[in-house]
Amino acid sequence: MKIIITESQSQILWLRRRLGDPEINELLKDIVIEGFDYTDPCDYNSYSGYETNIVNESAITFINSYNELYGEGSFDDVQLEEFIRKVILGKHRDRIQRQYRDRYCVEDYDDED
Repeated sequence: MKIIITESQSQILWLRRRLGDPEINELLKDIVIEGFDYTDPCDYNSYSGYETNIVNESAITFINSYNELYGEGSFDDVQLEEFIRKVILGKHRDRIQRQYRDRYCVEDYDDED
């Protein structure tokens, strides 16, 4: 019996086999943290929007970091992106929540005057 897998499934399998690799986990953590530099939590009225932006942008950056995930051409791979989003949330949701919770927004204190 032959089993045929899609390119997306192949990429997910490639990543799943490597999720225990400290180098990959360190890169993923660095990408999430770097996202904090480009995404100001004060620009969001709720945590949900902030989390979505950080996770989505981090997933795309992570995919683009590995030719095995990105492939030869640019295309949208919903399954792969969703898998990576779940990995990011599983490993870094606490970090993202802490970044949002500990935000310092100048306008928060301007309103008190």
